[in-house]
Amino acid sequence: MVVAIIGGLVALLLPAVQAAREAARRHQCQNNLHQIGLALNAYHAAFNELPIGCLEKRVAPKKPDGRQLAWSATVLPQLDEQPLWQHIDFSAAYDSARNAAAARTELSVYLCPSTTHLAPGREGALVSSAAPPNLYLAAAIDYGGNYGAAQTSPAANGVLLYDRPVSLHEVTDGTSNTLMVLEDSGRGAGMDGEWINGENIFDVGLPINLQVHNEIWSDHPGGALVLRCDGSVALLDESLDVNVLHAACTRAGDD
Repeated sequence: MVVAIIGGLVALLLPAVQAAREAARRHQCQNNLHQIGLALNAYHAAFNELPIGCLEKRVAPKKPDGRQLAWSATVLPQLDEQPLWQHIDFSAAYDSARNAAAARTELSVYLCPSTTHLAPGREGALVSSAAPPNLYLAAAIDYGGNYGAAQTSPAANGVLLYDRPVSLHEVTDGTSNTLMVLEDSGRGAGMDGEWINGENIFDVGLPINLQVHNEIWSDHPGGALVLRCDGSVALLDESLDVNVLHAACTRAGDD
């Protein structure tokens, strides 16, 4: 009888414990995005523009015609990661041998603690010591830069773009209304989910939490966290109308 009562109490308490743990993880993820927002705005204060989302996009996959370096590598000094930034050779490609050691460095500020969906290769990207010498691995990122709203004219209507910087003065829709960094958690190397890889930027076409690759996705129940251009962080409900979501992704759509 006593065992049954204890079992019943555990069954009642378990959901509350799980909810409390998720709340703590969500708070940490929110703090990650807050720190990223501070870094991006500090960069803008120093240079009067946001970093280029992807520096020198590669025209063809796996072809050495662009360095494909990410905004999330550029802002490392603003994230108190100056020593790591100094170990990146910005004259070389993101996946060159010269950047392999730096690229393998895991950064907790770029990882959502709620992430449970791990794409193939994601686990290996965080265990570089087990990699063969000829295998390129880079540490993951659970956040992507906002390239804009898909199938919306003009293209490249977000704030972290290929091969050109955007100033916040161009965000005429308002910095508090425009998204800058979005959750897209659990991606592996095959989905360009690496902090040094400039292909971690993406445009938004689908509602929240419908697709892992190059769309807003998280393992937080019911929604995903996003960073706005003014540095504020919000949890967007996955039921948000996709047209409203698209409006939030454009910098100058008069919406």
